[in-house]
Amino acid sequence: MKKILVNFVHPNIENSVVNKKLINAISNFENVTINNLYINYPDLKIDVKKEQELLLNHDVIVFQFPMYWFSSPALLKEWFDLVLECDFAYGANYKLENKPFAVAVSCGGDEKAFSETGKDKKSVEEYLSPFFGTSNYIKMDYKKPFITYGTEYKLSDEVLNKYEEDYVKYIKELSK
Repeated sequence: MKKILVNFVHPNIENSVVNKKLINAISNFENVTINNLYINYPDLKIDVKKEQELLLNHDVIVFQFPMYWFSSPALLKEWFDLVLECDFAYGANYKLENKPFAVAVSCGGDEKAFSETGKDKKSVEEYLSPFFGTSNYIKMDYKKPFITYGTEYKLSDEVLNKYEEDYVKYIKELSK
């Protein structure tokens, strides 16, 4: 079973419904390490060497976050800028080469909004293209993202439980 690192990036987890449910569903998996960036770095000062060691010590890297303004929370951008440095992630060394790179994103809008004819005019996958670009640049293996929709609405227990079940399956698939 592959070791999975989930870089969890949610600045307001206390008020989260979907992300809290998803992260709790996988938090006791033996092969999963939850790296909560906002808890670990409340001062926003990232320990680059520690983060790089985590990446090297895991087989699969997942980034879980809520979509903020069609991107990720700011701390994840800072993490990419600092941790994926030259001669670690690219340049003379590609230390993460061929490792799976996955994104689990929650979106406030419903699925219809994220379409050519919807209010957002593009799919979530299109908005995630910088993540694909990053993984491609550092020669990681970009996986199909896990997407939840409608998080700005009150979701039924049935929908929340389905998201949880699907996320558990997604993580288990990545660990094979």
